[in-house]
Parts: sequence; C-alpha cells; structure tokens
Amino acid sequence: MLQDILRDTWAYQEIMQEGREEERQQRLKDQRQMLTSLVQVHFSNIAQLAQERADAIKDPEVLQSLILKMVAAQNEEEAKQILLSISRAASRKKRKK
Repeated sequence: MLQDILRDTWAYQEIMQEGREEERQQRLKDQRQMLTSLVQVHFSNIAQLAQERADAIKDPEVLQSLILKMVAAQNEEEAKQILLSISRAASRKKRKK
C-alpha cells in the first residue's frame, strides 16, 4: 500500500526516469565501444570513421543494428559503405522532422 502511494509521487517518478536515462546512456557507451572495437580489429583503416559515426548516434537500436551490419560486412569497402549509409539515413531523418 505504502509502495503504491510512493510510486505515484513526482519524486519517485523523477528518480525512476533518471535511472532509466542513466541505463540508456550506459548502453550507448557500451555499444559505441563494441562497434569501435569491432571495426578496429577487422577494418582498422576506417576505425576513425566508425568512432565518429558511433559518437553521433543517440539511439541504442540504431547502434545495435549498425553493430550487426558490421559483423556481417565481408570487407573494408562494404563496412565503409555501411558506416556512410548510417550518416545519410540520419541526415534524412533530421530533415523530415
């Protein structure tokens, strides 16, 4: 009963929101590290590009998708095209808003 009352307070809601945001930021950080490490190991010539793209992405789902595409990339040129296409797709989304 007391827990239900507390859950309805603005303070509780605020604390929960902050916790979710911290988790989201940590997930982004971990995914960025995973992407850059993956590219560094397999396609070191485009590691800087991967870092720049990873830093620009704010959506964990987009980063997860990018990681999976990079795992499937057969060569450096394909990996580079994937990274560049992410940039173009993000730009198109921004213009539509």
